Amino acid sequence: MRAKVVCGPKPYPYDVANKSFIWLLRAMVGILPFIGEGVGSLVANRSTSVQVVATVLAWAIWSIAIFSVFFLHPITLTISRIATPVVAASLIFFAFDSPQTQQIISAALGVAVLLLSFNADIGNLFVQASAYGDEKRFLLRPPVALIAPVVLATTVLIATTLSAPLLLATKNLWIGLACAIASVVGIWFFARRIHQLSRRWFVFVPAGFVIHDETLLGTNLMIRKHDVTSMQLAKSDTEAADLTALTWGVPLELVFKQPQDISLTSLSAKYLKALSAIHASSVLIAPSRPGAILRTRNN
Repeated sequence: MRAKVVCGPKPYPYDVANKSFIWLLRAMVGILPFIGEGVGSLVANRSTSVQVVATVLAWAIWSIAIFSVFFLHPITLTISRIATPVVAASLIFFAFDSPQTQQIISAALGVAVLLLSFNADIGNLFVQASAYGDEKRFLLRPPVALIAPVVLATTVLIATTLSAPLLLATKNLWIGLACAIASVVGIWFFARRIHQLSRRWFVFVPAGFVIHDETLLGTNLMIRKHDVTSMQLAKSDTEAADLTALTWGVPLELVFKQPQDISLTSLSAKYLKALSAIHASSVLIAPSRPGAILRTRNN
């Protein structure tokens, strides 16, 4: 008697496309040393020590970038999104300094690497890599109110970290030491807060759903599958509790069979004009790819 073969669910086309995108990103990051090899000319008229330090920094940034795109994890997602703006900015500056064909191609490649590293579908691959068992994770969009502070903190962190060794190499000891101290303090205070944006996701689990969001929720919101009566794109006149704290795109509305107790952080409590918790019959969330969530639920 022939055994019956049970096949798993057929992957969606966007799953295949995501894997293609991550390999495209890996290939682009991998060829950066060959495309941007002339970047060293930016410090060609500097002292030998500055050239050596700049070369070491350039290779270190590339090594960090290549490591982050090959070893997928929420931490490497944050690292990638810190490293790729440095790469793109360096190549763009190089193109303006020496506007030749190769430099323009290098700058275009740097911009492409930057855009891909912030692509939501690729980001979902990073967070999914650390999932447990049958979990399926989807990134949530950041609240608009946090974008400027996070960009500012990241810029200061990058600037002080890169400036410190270069200033010390030019024998500007006091300024170099000040930048080094600022870098250490910045890493200590800002790194976790920056990384927190890579740890916000909506999760499918066998028993239901989890909203994992340390930025807006005091504790994870765990919802049993049979307690959700509907999940759909939110209408403009919805009265659901807004757990997005204002972001772009169309949010998803989850309607519950019975009200849920939701613990809030100070940021979401201020936005909702509530105390530390609310009792809600429906909520809004802002996944980066709401359509992918709806397709996964209907699978």
